[in-house]
Amino acid sequence: MARVVISGYYGFNNTGDEAVLYSMVQALRSLEPGLGITVLSQRPQQTAAALGVEAVNRWQPAAVAEAIRQADLFISGGGSLFQDVTGPKSLCYYAGLITLARTLGKPAMCYAQGLGPLKRSWSRRLAAKVLDGMQLITLRDSESRQLLVELGVNKPPVYVTADPVLGLEPETMDLQPGLDRWRQFELSGPVVGISVRSWPVAATFWQELAAAADGLVAGGWQVVFLPFQFPADVEACRQVARLMHQPSLVIREKMSLPTIMAIIGKLQFLIGMRLHALILAAVMGVPFMALSYDPKVAAFARSMEQALLVSLSGVTASSLQEMLRVALGNREEQAQRVQAAAAELKPRALDNARLAVDYLKKGAISG
Repeated sequence: MARVVISGYYGFNNTGDEAVLYSMVQALRSLEPGLGITVLSQRPQQTAAALGVEAVNRWQPAAVAEAIRQADLFISGGGSLFQDVTGPKSLCYYAGLITLARTLGKPAMCYAQGLGPLKRSWSRRLAAKVLDGMQLITLRDSESRQLLVELGVNKPPVYVTADPVLGLEPETMDLQPGLDRWRQFELSGPVVGISVRSWPVAATFWQELAAAADGLVAGGWQVVFLPFQFPADVEACRQVARLMHQPSLVIREKMSLPTIMAIIGKLQFLIGMRLHALILAAVMGVPFMALSYDPKVAAFARSMEQALLVSLSGVTASSLQEMLRVALGNREEQAQRVQAAAAELKPRALDNARLAVDYLKKGAISG
């Protein structure tokens, strides 16, 4: 039986990254049901129980090395692992794992990653060296492919695919608990969801966003804040809600992936900073406005043909309100565009798993 080890930002109560992992596991198993999967996780017991995989503590070097030693392929991804915006330690960690895999003689794959930003010169050199030594690279957007070219990475085969979460099939998932939770909110009328996160320049934007949200409520809409990282996003959502003069609902509990998908599916519109809040909106066919704090958000909005891309700097409440007025008035047309773009990207999202399994089979044959 073939076996893979998957590394990423897993077990940190980040709904987006857990959605990535869930999507990867589901896609790989759909193509190779007997595949052995071990995940490196901050909370290995939680990860193992949730996904039916093996998991080891990502901070225990001996256990990590043993898991990799038993694997046929080391998978780095998905998400944004090769970046230095959140600090240099993260990049060093993920690069170190790939180096360990190569030292142990194991092939390594970059799985649907979004590369960058890489602002430090040494970060770019490290990323280039590690990535150029991999056996297979799939990227979730063309901007990452351009960065790869700039870094001079040209040895491994490279494929531009799509984020794994776009391959999810809601109809195969149990969304009922989320629908039950939605009823408990006792919301009436149309609902707009807002997903925000803490970010250095975001605090000055909160006042404008809160005023725009007040305008929505005054216009007959209800506003629900959806945290994706716990507990940090709960506080960010509460900061915006406290600045509002109209009532809103802040969801404060950690929700499972199917639950939050069901809740997003009940929205008429989503305003989001978190990339995977926007991706899940696309999966559920919900139009959105992207609040761009990172190039990955802008890249995804463009891939969805969504013109509503807002920078966090220089935006006023009045300009936000006007954009929302137009967007909400045309939301059915926007929803159709989102659904069409998501359907087009879905096969590319599944290509990540197909390429990984194809590589494993070729390795088994050649071995």
